[in-house]
Amino acid sequence: MNHNPSSAPTPERNGAPLRGHVVVGVDGSGLADLAVEQAADEAAFRGVPLEVLHVVDRAPDREEDQQAAELREEAESLVRTAAERARLRRPDLAIVTTVALARIVPTLEQTTDRAALVVLGSRGLGGFAGLLLGSVSLSVAAAARCPILVVRAPHANVPLDAPGTVVVGVSGLDCAPAVEAAFVAAQARGVALRAVHAWAPPVSPAAPYAAPLWIGDDGRKNAEATLAAALEPFMNRYRQVPLTEQIVCDIPTHALLAAGDEAELVVLAAHRRHGRFGPNLGRVTHALLHHSKAPVLLVPIA
Repeated sequence: MNHNPSSAPTPERNGAPLRGHVVVGVDGSGLADLAVEQAADEAAFRGVPLEVLHVVDRAPDREEDQQAAELREEAESLVRTAAERARLRRPDLAIVTTVALARIVPTLEQTTDRAALVVLGSRGLGGFAGLLLGSVSLSVAAAARCPILVVRAPHANVPLDAPGTVVVGVSGLDCAPAVEAAFVAAQARGVALRAVHAWAPPVSPAAPYAAPLWIGDDGRKNAEATLAAALEPFMNRYRQVPLTEQIVCDIPTHALLAAGDEAELVVLAAHRRHGRFGPNLGRVTHALLHHSKAPVLLVPIA
């Protein structure tokens, strides 16, 4: 058990700081339990340890009084239970547990410096896992230095054991990290990959929010070339992964939500805009995080 009241704890394994592993945030909710199972699978796919992390939101400079001791005891019980769930899911997985009494945002940001993947539930009863769609955790997602997997409750129309696909949104060559992550995810799961490129020509000024109904030959050729160029660097390396290329004449949000309806994972490049108060995520990413029926993997890009 690791704990550090002043900063993000750095767990160790065999006497060395643990890095390049999978971290899952837990808060005791049912959705966090799903996140633990998904994180255990992801760690097993990668052949790396799993860290089960709970953050008690508390000012780091406060002394650890009786209340803090009680909070820590509850948190340690929570991460032990979550670790047992992960161990049942993947008996051979190396698992460490971590409790931090600290501020959520800096703790998560420090965690993304040392992890290969951070897994969170999209909703919960409290703690950082349940805040992902709120302003605080969206800010963390925007600043993350490693991929973040947002786990959602299973959709009623998609059985848990149904073979699905991995969907990746491709807007251009800058999406290369997300494209490779999608190939890796599809290969690990033994499923097909669908690469989606949405291209929307200008619409009528009288109906600026209407979806376009057609796409011209030049536009389609440009869209096909864009998608092919983004996929080409990975085609030989992952040639055993069944691949479907899809050009959609629609705005990206609509296209990706539709493609993800029966997917088991949607992968997005985390396009970031640098505003007055720091980095923030783009509109498509916001929409997918709020409305996707499938888990969403956000992959940071430069």
